[in-house]
Amino acid sequence: MPPLAGEDRALVAKYPMPKGVPDAEVNKNLLGAALDVSTTTIDKWLVLPEAERIPFVERGTNGRSYVFRLSVAYAWRMARDAQDAATRQHAEDATAQLRMELLGGSIQDLGRAALSPKEQEQALKVEKEWILAAAARREFLRASDVAQAFEASFVAIRDGLDAAPDRLARELNLPPAAVEVIQEILDDVLHGARTGVDEGLLSMGP
Repeated sequence: MPPLAGEDRALVAKYPMPKGVPDAEVNKNLLGAALDVSTTTIDKWLVLPEAERIPFVERGTNGRSYVFRLSVAYAWRMARDAQDAATRQHAEDATAQLRMELLGGSIQDLGRAALSPKEQEQALKVEKEWILAAAARREFLRASDVAQAFEASFVAIRDGLDAAPDRLARELNLPPAAVEVIQEILDDVLHGARTGVDEGLLSMGP
């Protein structure tokens, strides 16, 4: 088979076939079996506008079937599914945000509103949907992840400050008294950093 070119090559690079699956040129029946869809579905894909249509190698004619490049058809299907999922997610996000506005804003604001138990249940559901959608977009960070990042950074800083006096003594040929002063200063810096990290983690809650 000839090498892929242009848009097909970029599409396959973005959505490669599962590892170990060989590429091949297939007819409509084989493509339907490979993608687990009916030939009727493939026929619908073939009559979409050209920019959205499933790519093919050879157009079918009377007595001759369409020919498809399996890797390209698979990548096209994956890209289409990803686009559909993104469209659905956008619609769900917009719907959840609109419902939240109609219910009076955030859950914290709703605490001051005279909502019925059913309305409160609905508001909580909307808030949960919005939070999950935002988390999926990585707009929220888990407190535990932030705490872990703080701790990792502090450990690196602590190790560097602990080693600094000895390194300065060697490279600058400092007397012991000067090294002790440097050690005291760095200990104060380390203590301040530790206190700041602890206060920052406490402010995040459990």
